[in-house]
Amino acid sequence: MGKRLIHSNEIHLLSEAEIKAAVRKMVEELGLAAGSMEGFDIYKVVQAYFRNLEKRHAINRALHIEEDPAYYGEEEQIKEVAEVEE
Repeated sequence: MGKRLIHSNEIHLLSEAEIKAAVRKMVEELGLAAGSMEGFDIYKVVQAYFRNLEKRHAINRALHIEEDPAYYGEEEQIKEVAEVEE
């Protein structure tokens, strides 16, 4: 069976370990000395974007990325994350 595909309404379900592993690969591919340096931590940025809906909204606003007002069932996402973290 192939690799599972995560859709935009499921991105918050990625685990910290999955995010760290993927960011580690990205850091290596880009030839960065590290993923966290003075005042910069790509691990925290990606984790916050994927797992924290409020921070995702803030980042999208800062980057002028328009969002669907319903935003993929925000209440359901909060419940699902709480269940996964238990």
